[in-house]
Amino acid sequence: MMNDEGPNIPKPATGNRQKYRKERPATETVDTDWRLFLAVPMPDAVRHRIHDLIERLRPDEWPVRWIDPDSAHLTLHFLGDTPPEEAAILRMALPAVVARHAAFDLRTAGLGVFPKLKRPRVIWLGVYGPAHRLESLFNELGDTLDEMMFPIEEKPFSPHITLGRVRDTRNTSVRNLPEAIRRSIDDLATAGLANPKDGLPLPVEEVLLMRSHLDRDGARYEVIARFPLAPRESPAS
Repeated sequence: MMNDEGPNIPKPATGNRQKYRKERPATETVDTDWRLFLAVPMPDAVRHRIHDLIERLRPDEWPVRWIDPDSAHLTLHFLGDTPPEEAAILRMALPAVVARHAAFDLRTAGLGVFPKLKRPRVIWLGVYGPAHRLESLFNELGDTLDEMMFPIEEKPFSPHITLGRVRDTRNTSVRNLPEAIRRSIDDLATAGLANPKDGLPLPVEEVLLMRSHLDRDGARYEVIARFPLAPRESPAS
């Protein structure tokens, strides 16, 4: 992390926090904690590509909850359930951290699944480009959050854009699902919709602090704050 001194930001007065756990929250009320995360937004062209991919996959009637393409994003850090007043602390602390990184471009790549094809839970669109820049941004944000005692996930960073999540399959036959997904991945790559050779530009110019609202219809997202990266570095003359 750079040694630039930033503003004197107070730390959340919450004592030792538990590590982040993904849990579906109860019904929201005025006193509900905010489910927060940091993400990179998608440009229109990438959202349109995501729409086309989902429309090609949806007719297969897989047990998958597809995202709304307009809400697509590349997640950097989940913060979990956070008292609303602590969002103000993030608004104060994070602009200087993000601004130490110059804007850069990624590109869309191929499709994949987590955790593995034989047991798919998440279907995603990959990205490629200057990985060291994205990892540097991810790491410095993580260090800052950790110093401020905000919970972060302890797992390797695997940048991706989630397209859909496999639903509860206890009452559904999914024996053929892995092979069906594999064929679709190959077909969409051949069609040029999910192929690094035909990737679309994905500029990383700002980081969003977002709040997730969960209900029976899935997640909807609210932008709490925007943190711009520094202007792009000029090419060497």
